[in-house]
Amino acid sequence: MVKNYLKKSILSLVAITAFFLSSLAAQTANSDYTVQLTDKITIGTRKSFECAATIAHLAGFDEYNYEDSDYSAYDEYFSKYLNDKRVKKAISHYKKLRTFGFSYDAVANIAVYINPDCHTFRVNDKEILKKNIQERCGDPKKILKILADFYDATDFETFYQSQLPVYQNAVDLFLQNKDKLITSVSEFEKYFKTQVEGIYISVSPIIGQNNFGTSFNDGKHFYYEPHYMAGYFDVDLFIHELSHPQSKILVDEVVKNDEIMKLVSKYFTGEKKEIMIKQAYGTPEGYVNEILNIANTMSILRNFTDESYVAMHIFNCKAQRFDELKELTDLLDKYRLGEYKNQLEFLPEFEEGYLEILENMSELIKPFEFSAEDTKSFSLLGKTYEAEYCGYQNLTGFQNFKMRKYWRIKNAYNDFCNNSTYGYLPYNNYPFEVKEGEVFRIEYLMDNGSGYVMYLRSDGNIYEDEPITNVFYAE
Repeated sequence: MVKNYLKKSILSLVAITAFFLSSLAAQTANSDYTVQLTDKITIGTRKSFECAATIAHLAGFDEYNYEDSDYSAYDEYFSKYLNDKRVKKAISHYKKLRTFGFSYDAVANIAVYINPDCHTFRVNDKEILKKNIQERCGDPKKILKILADFYDATDFETFYQSQLPVYQNAVDLFLQNKDKLITSVSEFEKYFKTQVEGIYISVSPIIGQNNFGTSFNDGKHFYYEPHYMAGYFDVDLFIHELSHPQSKILVDEVVKNDEIMKLVSKYFTGEKKEIMIKQAYGTPEGYVNEILNIANTMSILRNFTDESYVAMHIFNCKAQRFDELKELTDLLDKYRLGEYKNQLEFLPEFEEGYLEILENMSELIKPFEFSAEDTKSFSLLGKTYEAEYCGYQNLTGFQNFKMRKYWRIKNAYNDFCNNSTYGYLPYNNYPFEVKEGEVFRIEYLMDNGSGYVMYLRSDGNIYEDEPITNVFYAE
């Protein structure tokens, strides 16, 4: 789960085709809203998660009260039940659990083990429940009772049924990308040398701008059940959340390596630690869990997507202080292209390579400095282009920015006109005239001394009646 992935423009939703409408499951108290995509892939909503996440919302969990999300339907419906003792107890219990780190994906991870009616577990094996629920929130029976009582007290079934049009819209975008989903699953299986039993993609309006790589184990089979925010789709994000359970097999071994963790901890300080805490990776172990999963994701993507698409995501993640990501991705490419049975067989080579990367970490972490204003050229993807300095803007007082400087990259448009884009900047943000067919380099300095570089091109696109330039990756 990396939040900068979600800064891109939200795609518009369209109606589900008649083919998919015919496959919808009947809605009863014991069922979820589902659409069967293939024999391996189902898309829908998890009623148990919607119930569990609603309590988290009412208990004030930040990740279920995202500032840009619309929770009006939840607030309006459940406000009339806030004085019910069962609802009060549920909220109070969640707040208590919060002090022990119950947050984010923990809410989703317990919900996947509970049936849609919120009164029974999907499995009866006490050891499975202990491992997957008790370690996160205590006695499984107690949390089940909390959810069941809240479900009954609020007539949650009525609320769930009232939201079916919303859930349908939330699922639509994934259905539009069904071919990418199918390809992603195939590449995922190839990379991790595994066969997927089943995938249940749970799309939720209450999840805010968060996504969780949850899974379900019934004692015989392992199922992938990732949770996604509504109204957004990206192949990178899908593989990222799908990969978490598989990446954890590697992570669990790496965090036992004292030499590696000593070096990881050495650099897990200051600004980096603050940024990681904000992203919910507040410990060195949490950081390793996330960066190894991102690196696995990047290596999978390299097998079937354009390199500029992968490079753009690496760039974004490094800006969020996953400093050694590119080097780790290159290391995992050896696994992807090699003849290994699985990642555990690759583990000795991986640990040796990771240690070397960490020992050279200081070379990967450099203070941001503006390019000199008399810089006459820049190298983009191995080719040198003539550059013209075009001035600067003082951004003091605007969010966390301090300044940005502009260069025009000459005779570069035809080389980059087909590169994937991931953002935009209106013409009126440039302190000079912008013409179609131009390429620009903009360097940003932040209040905290950090900074980053963006490359943009002018394709002649219009957004909200304004001409815009589009951001693309070029380094």
